[in-house]
Amino acid sequence: MKGDGPAAHHRVPVRSAALPVAALACALLPAAAWRAPNGAPPPELRRGERQFRVRGEPGFVFGRNPTETTVEAFEARLREMAASGDRLARLHLMHGLPPAGTPGEVDAAWAAKWERVFAEADRLGIGVLPVFTVWAQWSDGSAGETWHVWHDNPYNAALGGPARAPSELLRETACRRVWLRWLAGLVRRWSPHRCIVAWEPISEVDLVTGATPAAAGEFARAAAAAIRAADPRRRPVTVSLSGTRDWPEVFGDPAVDIVQAHPYATDPPYSGQLCDLLLDVTRDRLRRYGKPVLLGECGLDWRPPAGTLTVSPRAETGIRLAIWASVVSGALSGRMLWWEDGYDKYEGSRVAERYRDSSVRAARFVEGIATADMATAAVVASPEVKGAALASASSLVAWFRDARCNPPDWPVRTVEGARVTIAAPGKAARWRVRFTDTVTGAALGETSCTRTPGGLVVSLPAFREAVALRAKALGGR
Repeated sequence: MKGDGPAAHHRVPVRSAALPVAALACALLPAAAWRAPNGAPPPELRRGERQFRVRGEPGFVFGRNPTETTVEAFEARLREMAASGDRLARLHLMHGLPPAGTPGEVDAAWAAKWERVFAEADRLGIGVLPVFTVWAQWSDGSAGETWHVWHDNPYNAALGGPARAPSELLRETACRRVWLRWLAGLVRRWSPHRCIVAWEPISEVDLVTGATPAAAGEFARAAAAAIRAADPRRRPVTVSLSGTRDWPEVFGDPAVDIVQAHPYATDPPYSGQLCDLLLDVTRDRLRRYGKPVLLGECGLDWRPPAGTLTVSPRAETGIRLAIWASVVSGALSGRMLWWEDGYDKYEGSRVAERYRDSSVRAARFVEGIATADMATAAVVASPEVKGAALASASSLVAWFRDARCNPPDWPVRTVEGARVTIAAPGKAARWRVRFTDTVTGAALGETSCTRTPGGLVVSLPAFREAVALRAKALGGR
């Protein structure tokens, strides 16, 4: 696993005129054929649990980072998500619908706009993770950041605000007290919305100018305390860091209920192979912290799309591999793209049009799969495949890709005769295995296998690109 350094300043397109910064306050089915029933409850994440509950039962959730500039456009985006089976929207409140007003005071008209968005999410059964502020609004650019708008932040003393430096948000200062009053006011106002699954006070706190691990941890505790005092439902709190950066002072603090990762596969040894990176970082976070892990953002590259792997001819293959890998990663969520899920519009590209239905097949595949009692299962695979598995004593889910299907071209061939051995726990001797083509969503047949001293030996069917499987124990010892 590789971590992003401070130079990896990314993904907040606040320079755009569309984003003024005011007060901080499985069958193959077309997407249109799949509609979440009105009235279906949004996903729920209970504190202490490691998986969302979907209709009351543990389930894996696909989501997005959508952005728009009108309430109506946000509502349309949520309907598009529901049609594709995506059930989680991570909404950056400062993007698209920016507030007005004074520091510490809730802009009621602005809050009401978001309430209309939340109401549509409630209706469609989509969970919402509100993100209250982003690092760029607390960055002065002194470390060479690509995006920084401290000069426009009304908390800046130069504009009459309470802070002389961005880092005052992270310490016990007048600035933080005023900001936390604003945060608590919104949480109190919005807490009745059933769609809200958790709260994220800040995105990528490590990129705030002057941030240190200790200061970021102190801020996380203060923000979580303010949120819990204002939210009678006491929903989970998460704070994110950039890329795959890991600050135990933040993620290890008891105030942080959900650990996040924002994997962007730009550095060796991954060099664009997002599926491998997100598997590694999720499992590392699970081992370190024993908390649920949210893949809050991801992509092939954190930089604006033009000239990067994000707009390469076969980028969709790399994204599809990552979407399916997330299912067996142990994370709470999958997809959660950045440029590809809407932020491309602020950089003048049309990347998102390619990915509208990218998670449909995977969302169908995970229906009814409860991975809450599964753990990472060791896998030994033929040299021609790579992959991962989650398993319990009674069921497992696994995914394997062509080991040669790598960036920048992600070449595809037919893989035949591959075998994998999966170290499933328990003593069940006989298992039934069903295979799925990850490109089309079509069934690739089924087989049975018998436990050996090394685990379950599974012969994979011929496939192109990747294959997923679900297995159930049939009993026997």
